[in-house]
Amino acid sequence: MLTAEENEVLCRVGPGTPMGTVLRRYWTPAFQLGDLPAPDCPPVRVTILGENFVAFRDTVGRLGFLDELCSHRGASLALGRVEDCGIRCLYHGWKYAVDGTIMETPNLAAPTFRERVKHGAYPVREAGGLAWVYLGPPGTEPPFPAFAWSTADPDELLVTEMIMDCNWMQVLEGSIDSSHVGVLHLDTLATMGAGPRSVGSFDFAGEPWDLDMPVPGRGGQGGQGQGAPARRPGVWPSDDNAPRIEVENTPFGFHYAAIRDVTGEPDRKFVRVTAFVMPYTAFIGGAPGAVIVVPRDDYTCSSIGVFPVPKGTGAARRAGAGTDPAVWGPEPDNRRIRLPRQDREAMAAGQSFAGFRGGNRIQDAAVQLSSGPMYDRAKEHLVPADLAIIRLRRLLADSVRLLEAGRDPVGRGEGCDFARITAASQIIDASQAWQDLVPAHQGSSS
Repeated sequence: MLTAEENEVLCRVGPGTPMGTVLRRYWTPAFQLGDLPAPDCPPVRVTILGENFVAFRDTVGRLGFLDELCSHRGASLALGRVEDCGIRCLYHGWKYAVDGTIMETPNLAAPTFRERVKHGAYPVREAGGLAWVYLGPPGTEPPFPAFAWSTADPDELLVTEMIMDCNWMQVLEGSIDSSHVGVLHLDTLATMGAGPRSVGSFDFAGEPWDLDMPVPGRGGQGGQGQGAPARRPGVWPSDDNAPRIEVENTPFGFHYAAIRDVTGEPDRKFVRVTAFVMPYTAFIGGAPGAVIVVPRDDYTCSSIGVFPVPKGTGAARRAGAGTDPAVWGPEPDNRRIRLPRQDREAMAAGQSFAGFRGGNRIQDAAVQLSSGPMYDRAKEHLVPADLAIIRLRRLLADSVRLLEAGRDPVGRGEGCDFARITAASQIIDASQAWQDLVPAHQGSSS
């Protein structure tokens, strides 16, 4: 349990805050590359870590990521014109290059000002359908997290985004919380077409992580086969809702294993290993790709999914049916999720446990939004199944202390091959070590 003061440090991400200062020492996914599809296309306004920026793609295709407000009189460059290898402010015509160089000042003929003043600009990298930026001090960049899917063709990736009106920690903690799967996601795990089941006594068929998710902002909609790959066949072999959690630190953050008994097989265990990459990314056991939670400000965040799909299907899955206006939208680009309506009638009739349709991510969003804009963790009561969440908070708190002492935060990945980071979901012998399932583990329990 945290104190109210510790919770504030954990949750607040703006400039000058302890956590905001830490997060600026990592590469941060800022926006989808699909938002800037072509040279000289309209710019986009981006809000991350409590600050506003403008992103644009210049005439030769280079990305620029700049402070939003013009250095002259503070007009928004998101209103600007992208032309001739720069972005021009509409107010007085000042023009900026992707590196923040002031190219033109129509109301000031002398060139000396342009030569000595530079607009705020930040390193930006394209990878995995996302633009990643570094907002920390120049020269302090860590290794870039080049995950296995970072260089995939856009048509081999499905990138989704949910903008949620709650603090980022409520969503991030859900990504590394295994014990809720057999409860909240009971509808997903239960055999299709079967009758009602009670928590702790049910059969499962299907993967613990479904891809029945909408593709907001890209025309997708929740529902089997609409806007996302169909559920993969598999078996959930346990009715154990109190998994044993084991956590080991790694150069990138930590691996944790959720270990469950296998129903009817006392000599076997069901293990789901999740890799958490500081400070945003979870590779969830049993799921393809990754889920990345990025704070927009203290009270909103983006939950981004990056999922490899068969070659030649990415574009088709981004062009599905329209989004459900009862859940998605209206801004920006139908990515903001509203608290979905709970179907109490279906719950009473035994047709649904949680009453939320649309897949696991909709169910997760419902409960995370229900905690309010910023949950006060001083009121919670943790249990052993929350050990991974405790470790997450510890690494973030340690990072705050290290940075305040003039050292680097933890888990920046020095010497780490990000492309080898994996998760796992498998039944193994009771005597086998779960670390065998993730050969690139390099972990320690401390």
